[in-house]
Amino acid sequence: MPSARRPVISFDAVDQAHQVVQAVQDRIAYHIEIDRIVASSRNPRQKIENIVELADSLREHGLLQPVVVRRRADGYELIAGHRRFEAAKLLGWTEIAAVVRDETDDQAYVLTLVENLQREDLTTREEAEALEVLVRERGWSTRQVGEAVKRSAIYVSRRLRVFDDPVLAPLVLGDRLPVSTAEELLREPDTDTRRVLANQAVTECWTQPVARRAVAASRNVTLQVPSSGLASRIRALAAELSGINPDTLSGRTRRDLAHLMAVAERIAH
Repeated sequence: MPSARRPVISFDAVDQAHQVVQAVQDRIAYHIEIDRIVASSRNPRQKIENIVELADSLREHGLLQPVVVRRRADGYELIAGHRRFEAAKLLGWTEIAAVVRDETDDQAYVLTLVENLQREDLTTREEAEALEVLVRERGWSTRQVGEAVKRSAIYVSRRLRVFDDPVLAPLVLGDRLPVSTAEELLREPDTDTRRVLANQAVTECWTQPVARRAVAASRNVTLQVPSSGLASRIRALAAELSGINPDTLSGRTRRDLAHLMAVAERIAH
């Protein structure tokens, strides 16, 4: 038997069907009065910047992505989109498009943290505090945090180690040492040597590659010093160094000397 012929579907027919049956939205955005929305008091971002530039973009292109809020007894609490919200207020908007989610206090807090961690302009202190909450207080694994903020588990683990390190944490959180440089210095297992390297990194504004080479050189010096005839070698080296004019030394030579001093100090004690 011949198969039944299917009706031909034209573009006109598709367009007519679209006019009758609207597409289903998986995230319905409502227009909510701005004065009914309050910002989250637990937002890890301590300072919201570049609002004027964002306001100019909203004025020209409109709001391309709605903010996210949750219901409260007296209105709504902002979960995500704090910069867009502030920019809209700066423009004098009375309403803003928002996705309304029913979240508990804990869920809303986690969503706010994750939304901010996904941004790349958080300060190191803000990032440290947010990671601390997710891992220490909420009990998330580094893998869970990494998946949430689109980073690897290794990235999260290294950042946490930097923020926990008594030598590196004060320098990083005080904006004296880049966190990427500090991650390289973590490879130095000895605390005293790491402190010497860290202080030198701050003074000379080391980049990540420079720190990586410095740690490798420091560990290489430690591994290759022979035990036999060590006393005579040390005396010979001391005599050689005493006759050198410091003004003739290159930057790399100075770094190598600093590494040697750090290793010698650790061994002597």
